[in-house]
This record gives sequence, structure tokens and C-alpha cells, in this order.
Amino acid sequence: MNVTVRQLRTFVALAQLRGFTRAAAHLHLTQSAVSLLVRQLESQLEIRLFERTTRSVELTDAGRALLPSAERMLGDLGHALDGMKELVAREKGRVVLAAPLLLSSAFLPKALAAFRARHPSITVLLNDSLPQQVLPNVRNRSADLGLGTFAAAEPDLDRVVLFKDPLVAVAPNGHPVARRRQLSWVDLAGTPLIFLTRDSVFRSLAETGFQAAGVQVEPAIEVSYVGTALGLAQEGLGVAIVPGYSRALVNPAKATWRPLTRPQVDRDVSIVRLARRPPTPAAAALTNFLVEYARKQRLSTSDLVTDGRSARASKAREGVG
Repeated sequence: MNVTVRQLRTFVALAQLRGFTRAAAHLHLTQSAVSLLVRQLESQLEIRLFERTTRSVELTDAGRALLPSAERMLGDLGHALDGMKELVAREKGRVVLAAPLLLSSAFLPKALAAFRARHPSITVLLNDSLPQQVLPNVRNRSADLGLGTFAAAEPDLDRVVLFKDPLVAVAPNGHPVARRRQLSWVDLAGTPLIFLTRDSVFRSLAETGFQAAGVQVEPAIEVSYVGTALGLAQEGLGVAIVPGYSRALVNPAKATWRPLTRPQVDRDVSIVRLARRPPTPAAAALTNFLVEYARKQRLSTSDLVTDGRSARASKAREGVG
């Protein structure tokens, strides 16, 4: 028996519409084609499915028995094909990701390389920009997703937290801070400090840490970019207070990073999209992958709170850059 999908669709259309003219129009076929497909199906099944008169088309008992099964089979096939279309869209999509410069250089390179290995047909366009430009890119739809730290009062956004990122101190090798096995905010009193400017979230977080520890400090140098702060610290111009994931950019031949504790100050790094727009299959695939990647790489607060192990040893344990 060689019953085709086309024959079943013609049978169901004729059974539901009860007329060759209406069935032909619905299927975009000629009436003779509809008649031929029905005769072929009846021949395959060796039973009449319709009683035909000059004025009407009615199902036989056999036709009424077949109709529910035929409708179910066609429905199941439709669902299966829809699932395949979604799979193809996910595996052959395009997604634009907006992210701050630091995350783009310190976190995303390895993550996106791993994503490409798993989804080689999805194109990811990375829009690396200043932190304050990420949300406008998401809101004006020039980016599908945004990565960074965002205010809680953003009702137009859906967000998923990837990891918590604590602040760390980066000191030149040989500096007393670099020789400490554990470091608190109080230990930085009297040390020349390199801060981010006041429009940076890192500056307010650093001030929160010092205030909670009861320490009053003034920055020796203020800069706008984390990369600049790291460069100055590595050349011995002070101790930089920077986000933990920037440790990937520290040159161990020149500087050492240490987590800051008592208190520990961290922030959420999240991936966001517009709440009113369902994600494309490619955007959903990237979001799910980054959540999984962050979890596997153990990018959390606990990773940076060491018990005196060197920064180089910690990096080797974590397996991230």
C-alpha cells in the first residue's frame, strides 16, 4: 500500500468541504486532479470513501471511519514539520549581541568560540560598545540581546543572570597588596588607588565597599576605561579596583589580582532582551548556551574568593581566560 500525504489531504478537504469545486479551490488544484487523487486513494484502500451524486458528495461508512485518523495523521505531520522548521531556524540563524568593551574582550571570546563549535551555522554579530550604549541598542532593535549590568527598574526587559562578578584589586608584582594571601578593603587604606570615573558602576561599587569597611579614600588616578586602569596598575602607578572578570586581561608577569573581602561587593552580569518581543530561535539558542557556559565555567562569586592560592593557580583551576 502506497498512500500519499497528498491523497490524504485531498480526502480530508473533500470530506470537510463536501464538494469538488470547494475542495479544488482550497487545495489550489483542478477538480479533475481532486477526483483523480480520491480515486487513487480508494484504489489503494480497495474501498469507496465517498458517495457521489450530481449535487453532493457524502462520506461512506468507511470514509467516516477513516476521517478522524487521517486528520490526526496530518496534524501530527504538521507539528513535526513545524518542529523541524524551528530547528532549522535555530541552527541557521543570525543574532546580534551588544556588550560592553570589557565583557567583549574578557568574557565573550571563549564563550562565542565554544558557541560556534556547537552551532556552526548561527552567525553571531558582536556589537562591542560603551556600557551606556548597550540598552539603547536593544531598545531600538539594532541588537537582539544585550549583556552587562542593568538597573532593576527596567520593566520593558526580560533578563537572565549569567553570573555574579565581585570587585578585585589589581596590583603590580612586588607591591604589598600583591603579596597578601587575603585582601580586605581596610588593607587598601593609604594605598594609591586607581578608580573608574563617577559615571561608572564600578566606581559606585568600590565606594560602597570602602564605606561598608569604614575606610575613607581618595583616588590617586581616575580613568574612564577598565583597560586603562589595568595598564596603569601593571606599570606600578597604583592599585586598580576593577570587576573580577577583567582578571582575564591581567599580565601575570607584571601584576597580580586579589579578590576583595570584608565585605565582598559584587554585581549581576545579565543577558537581556525586549520583553514584548519573543526571542528568535537563534537568540534563544545563544541565551541558553551562555547560561550553560557560565554555569560550567563556574563564573560566580565563590570562584574569586580564594584561600591564598595565587591568581595564576586560580585561573588554571577555573579554566577561563
